[in-house]
Amino acid sequence: MNVKETRGEILDQLNKLLTSAHDAEKGYQEAAENVKDAELKSLFLAQSRERAEFGTELDREIRALGGDPDNGTSLASDLHRAWINIKSAVSGSSDKAVAEECQRGDAEALSEYKSVLEQTDVAASTRELLLRQKSKVESAHATMGRLALVV
Repeated sequence: MNVKETRGEILDQLNKLLTSAHDAEKGYQEAAENVKDAELKSLFLAQSRERAEFGTELDREIRALGGDPDNGTSLASDLHRAWINIKSAVSGSSDKAVAEECQRGDAEALSEYKSVLEQTDVAASTRELLLRQKSKVESAHATMGRLALVV
């Protein structure tokens, strides 16, 4: 672990996670709007709300560290990175394809959390926040994987 990170580098990493949370919030919202099954719709909306809360928590943490939170998605006009394929997955596709795309998006988010946690020397309270959020993303990732098998 490189413990010589500047506050700016730490803030950059937290802003990456914030952007990812915004992407996931929008991605799950898009998924909810495009599935037929009412239970899936409810689950995706709950995930969208949870990612919005992640964003709020990260925003608060960035401000507490004296930073300026990024408040958009990674590409304002469209979903990007982890969630870029959600639109193509939902257009005329099955609920299974949508669940698979959500699982893929969560896998990307997990990779980002792992990277930040392994490579960034953050305060204990920040690490605790990131570990809690990562745990919830792991749970959602597993749920999406199970759903992709049954829908």
